Amino acid sequence: MKKKEKQKYGTIAILGEVNVGKSTLLNLLINREISIVTHKANTTREKVRGITSEGNKQIVLIDTPGLSSPTMKNNRSFLTQVWGAIIEADFFLLVIDCRKPVSRTLLNLFDDLKDSVKKLPDAILVINKIDMLSKEKLLLKSKEVNDHFSFKKTFMISALKGYGVSDLKSWMYATIPDNSWGYPKSATHDMTTEKFLNEKTREVILLRIHQEVPYNLEVKTNEIKKLRDGKLMVWQSIKVYNARHRAMLLGKSGKTIKSISINARLNMEKALNQKIHLFLEVKLKKQKATSTELVGESI
Repeated sequence: MKKKEKQKYGTIAILGEVNVGKSTLLNLLINREISIVTHKANTTREKVRGITSEGNKQIVLIDTPGLSSPTMKNNRSFLTQVWGAIIEADFFLLVIDCRKPVSRTLLNLFDDLKDSVKKLPDAILVINKIDMLSKEKLLLKSKEVNDHFSFKKTFMISALKGYGVSDLKSWMYATIPDNSWGYPKSATHDMTTEKFLNEKTREVILLRIHQEVPYNLEVKTNEIKKLRDGKLMVWQSIKVYNARHRAMLLGKSGKTIKSISINARLNMEKALNQKIHLFLEVKLKKQKATSTELVGESI
């Protein structure tokens, strides 16, 4: 009788400055789009956990909010989540854009890591976007960053094109400790259905609205109802805090919110593999009153 393999289970935090490709990497590693990917800074506002399982091994990947300058609004909240993810992890990946210089933000992070009184997990350097730079310059970049901080290992990848990602994933599976799994084999994330749908709509908003969108924009799923034919009816509220942002979301004659509704619904249907009727409500939050407008779209 074949002996059952001992389970392996590990948690890995993914850190990096804004727009270096952390979320793209997480989605690629778990082969599913769960973390928002846009051109805008700090679209990941909370820790997002992706889960990937293979054979007797399971990995939980934590995508953290992007590191940025200390003057950025909400920076303290973001940093708290980042440090929480580091402490929770068996090791962490620091993703950098190979084209960018070593910033003051990264130097501050390196100093904080060195000065930490807590025992921290091993740090792994992941140099991303290698398709944009020559081999010679990549080697210089690797040396430059490792001179600032001693990483256990360095990987060079292109998350967008998939270069080097399989090597990184194989190393992670081989390195995680022996431990019982934390999730069922079918799990790909730890979000509730409501939060997952919230993120799908928020991603479409950030991609569709090219002007400045506030970090405190909220999407909330108010109700999900399953119909007899298997379709889902989903009601969501989009909350903003001034009239200008509300006007941006609605657009002329409601065209923008209609487009957001269509694309969010399509993304939800693709992710859940079922038909959805989506109704979006735009709320302007005020001290004494709340103005709303409801848009429904479904096929």
